[in-house]
Amino acid sequence: MELLQIIPQSFLSSIMSGKLLKIIFLAWILLTPLVVEAETKPSKDTTAQFRIGVDFAGGYAYRLRTANTLPGNYTRGGFAANVRVKWGSGNIFGAGVETGFLPISSLSASGASTALGTTDIEASLSAVPTLFIVALQRYNVQLHGGFGYYRVSATATVFESTIESSEWDFGYMVALGYAYPLSSAVKVGAEVKWNNISEVQISLLSLQARLLIKLWEW
Repeated sequence: MELLQIIPQSFLSSIMSGKLLKIIFLAWILLTPLVVEAETKPSKDTTAQFRIGVDFAGGYAYRLRTANTLPGNYTRGGFAANVRVKWGSGNIFGAGVETGFLPISSLSASGASTALGTTDIEASLSAVPTLFIVALQRYNVQLHGGFGYYRVSATATVFESTIESSEWDFGYMVALGYAYPLSSAVKVGAEVKWNNISEVQISLLSLQARLLIKLWEW
């Protein structure tokens, strides 16, 4: 059925084209902390403290590319949310993990004509990321980069039957944001984020509001 156009397709065509990009991105993620620490660490640091914090964010995510040709109400994106837990020993560099929810697309059609007859269609595609991230901060401007896996889930209801499927796909994340300190433990801000699920060639751009809370410092 044409309904499969909004369900993740085979990633065979993207394996070779994305391999070099994966290597470059992974090298940047792994080497950046070493470079930053070497350039910014003073010879004697008596004030460095280890910090653990949590970052909540929510906003609108929009799918950048789509090939939908189905009739009906087709939506590219929706409300997205994520949570980061970060740790680090200074104000410049940090590392952590991120998860959340990303709406990719949805379709709602009444009385759609198919080869098997007329039916109502309800379908949706979403992803849950599990990413390792690094963070760089300077003058409250923050740059995040991450890589890991996205659990991509598809749900479709046709002819009063529901079909569900999911798979794990490799991907990246890059985000640029600003955080304004309200106190020594709380910051608020905004962020522009790009999520790329490379194995199924899905990209989303989102604008999110953020709340950053410092949990521990010692």
